[in-house]
Amino acid sequence: MIAGCALYRAPEPEQDIVCPPLERVSPRQSALFPESVPPMTSPVAKSAFLPLKGNERLLQSIRLNLSSQGLHSWTSLETPLRRSLEYVSRQPPKKAALTANGVSLSWEQVRRSIEELLSLLPRLDREPELLGRRFMWFGLNPGPMMTGYFTPEIEASLTRRPGYEYPIYGVPGDLKWGKLQGSSRTRYYRVENGRVLPYYDRRAVDVEHVLKGRGCEIAWARDPVDVFYLQVEGCGRLRLPDGSVRNVLYGAKNGHPFKSLGRILHEKGYLPAHRLGKEDVRVCLRKHPDKMFEFMAENRSYVFFRLADAPPEGAMGKPLTPMVSIATDRHVLPLGSVLAFDAEIPDQKVRNGVRGKRRVTGIGLAQDTGTAIRGAHVDFYVGEGYKVEPVASRIRTKVALYLLVSKDALKNG
Repeated sequence: MIAGCALYRAPEPEQDIVCPPLERVSPRQSALFPESVPPMTSPVAKSAFLPLKGNERLLQSIRLNLSSQGLHSWTSLETPLRRSLEYVSRQPPKKAALTANGVSLSWEQVRRSIEELLSLLPRLDREPELLGRRFMWFGLNPGPMMTGYFTPEIEASLTRRPGYEYPIYGVPGDLKWGKLQGSSRTRYYRVENGRVLPYYDRRAVDVEHVLKGRGCEIAWARDPVDVFYLQVEGCGRLRLPDGSVRNVLYGAKNGHPFKSLGRILHEKGYLPAHRLGKEDVRVCLRKHPDKMFEFMAENRSYVFFRLADAPPEGAMGKPLTPMVSIATDRHVLPLGSVLAFDAEIPDQKVRNGVRGKRRVTGIGLAQDTGTAIRGAHVDFYVGEGYKVEPVASRIRTKVALYLLVSKDALKNG
């Protein structure tokens, strides 16, 4: 991801680790993260970019409503834009950031687009039409699917105590990863008696307890299912007994394939195909506590964490901004892209037992990625904590999405 970010994507996805796979680790944390990314060509993307005409651009820019994102002014975008700018400025300026669907952009053009938007921020509250005059709008057609994610929070303690019995592991000292001789992909392994072996899977860790007594525990959770889903997301927040909060970020993974717990329970006949979400899984496991670890062990993938004071980060190695940051497929919308979008998402408020909808029309920034985010699919970061979970977990809608590129950057890039 996502550096790591703490994400919840529901219903539980069929994918490898969502947050973060190696591309989400920041350059400061792993030599495996490329400082420069290769030109983006997209065999998976089926949508096409269609440029809006002048009048359409003006109308769309005037319709933007940043208050629907919880922003009080266009100037509220300065900090997240500067985070994007810092990432983009590290990329080779003449290299292609995007070559797909009729649009070709260099990293320099992406950088200049961010810089121009930054220069316009003080004027846009009064003159939103400038966004239509100074930028080309490339609509992704057909509109992509939008889902939502957030930073989960679980109850945990930094020391083992009654009620906190389930370990959250840091990176074990014998876990190694890299490209072995004769292999073109990253391998996760351990060396035992001179032999290279796959690293321990979930059954070995959680059922056979091979890491017990080795001092790898960094915290202890109340609920083992919370730990499982923390690993699905790749990072999160720990609510400690004294009420304080510590962040846990992605450290490493064991390299085994991921399998959805909902899918596991469905294949065993415990859940119907239309009830595979996180809450359905929790209810099922509460009914069968004696089988819980055996069920979870069939997902062989395991994620290890590290405690941090820093907030969760996206694929750029920068903090995410609620209701602004968007995870994209970098083959379709490169990191750093400035986006405009129009989507209907669930309301946080429930009235008379019914959760309504609300429209969000604003500016998004491509600041994250995920292995489940492929092609015409974007993931909208909603925020942190249990209060936003009902919104994030219910976002599944088509979105009108536009890639914004400075006209000046196109002419002189």
